[in-house]
Amino acid sequence: MSNSPTPTTPTPAKAPWVLRHLSIMTLAEGTTLIALVLIAVPLKYWAGLPIAVKILGPIHGAFFVWAVLVIIMAAAQKHLSIGKAAQVFVAALIPFGGLWSHRLIDREIALKTPKKP
Repeated sequence: MSNSPTPTTPTPAKAPWVLRHLSIMTLAEGTTLIALVLIAVPLKYWAGLPIAVKILGPIHGAFFVWAVLVIIMAAAQKHLSIGKAAQVFVAALIPFGGLWSHRLIDREIALKTPKKP
């Protein structure tokens, strides 16, 4: 029995963590925007329940700021072009835009992840 190290299989390369994180953030931010616009705001104005906006508004705001910071990081690290980063940012301002930007980021991840032989 030799003391040589056992050969290990190489770990497959993954897409940059910042892109995987951004993919999740676009879904979270987009979901909170949809909930704010389609649930909390109607509850505030039609049912007289401003508490819904008081709770969901800051949650969405935190997710939005977090998503913008991750977009900036992805662009600064050159994992996203400035144009695609701008598209993801603009999509974050539009209800259901988060779903579109999630697909855009997932396509970027697929391009940056090596194919298995």
